[in-house]
Amino acid sequence: MRFFLNGLLAIALLLAVELKVRGTTMTSEDLTAASLLQEGDTAFQSRDYERALIIYQKAVTSAKEEFNRPVEVEGLSQVARMMLLTNRVESGKVYLEEARQRANQSDSMGWSRYLGVRGRFEWKEGSLKAARATFEEMYDYCSTSQLWARAVDAAHMVAIVSEQPEEQIAWGKKGIGIAEARETMQWLGPLWNNLAGSYFETKEYDSALECYLKARDYHWRFSDERAKLVADYHIGMTYRVLREYEEARKWLRPVLAWAERLEDHDMIGQSCEDLGEAEIGLGNRPNGLALVKRARDEYKIAGYEQNAPDIWNNINSRIIALEKK
Repeated sequence: MRFFLNGLLAIALLLAVELKVRGTTMTSEDLTAASLLQEGDTAFQSRDYERALIIYQKAVTSAKEEFNRPVEVEGLSQVARMMLLTNRVESGKVYLEEARQRANQSDSMGWSRYLGVRGRFEWKEGSLKAARATFEEMYDYCSTSQLWARAVDAAHMVAIVSEQPEEQIAWGKKGIGIAEARETMQWLGPLWNNLAGSYFETKEYDSALECYLKARDYHWRFSDERAKLVADYHIGMTYRVLREYEEARKWLRPVLAWAERLEDHDMIGQSCEDLGEAEIGLGNRPNGLALVKRARDEYKIAGYEQNAPDIWNNINSRIIALEKK
């Protein structure tokens, strides 16, 4: 679907910070490799990728000093993943290769983490068949090892890289089934959301709406603010496609105000476009056209002209068509 600190300052702050470990005040230099890995995971889950990268690198250094091979492999894998997320792909590959050389299938935590990152590199490079094979291997391995959260992650990723909608739906449901049975509830928002997206792509909009509503429930319980915002947007978007325009407006107006407060130009643009189309559907063409034009302006600020040319070209074509009527 359509607060950063200066890097050197961030490093200085991180190295200076004191962390509480088992009731004792310790500096980051004193933490064990396993504790550093956990700290890195916490930063990663908060989407603070630069901070997570620094901590994971320290975890790798500490793991080597401790001869802790499992944590070393996980740390190397996560350093690679942070570099992938921050568009340093070639540098990330160096760490991924080191993780491969150090990984051992008898170490379930290290091996499963390595597979998850390897598959994401393959996915981002467009090697969907290779990525699917990697994530299926990860799914089987994690299921056998009873690493249920990672098995759910693997199923989630198979659904994403699968090219056929029916396969996306089947794997999405498989992931949901495991998450519900094993109570890895934090996964249910993304899983229901992706299943909704698969239904949306096949134009099964009623099923998509049902899944988006379920996704919203879990996002509002477990996810960050932007995920909650996007969850609400998806519901309004789907009501608009279903031509339930009044219901769409009820969802999209608050979403637009929320996105404006966050100064999130991506979501302002999407909200404006769908809200504009809802207004047009209700017969309010001038208001609708103004909103669609504003969506184009917001997309330009968000970089769609370069990063999402299909969306950029579509909205320009839509404005031309509306102005001719």
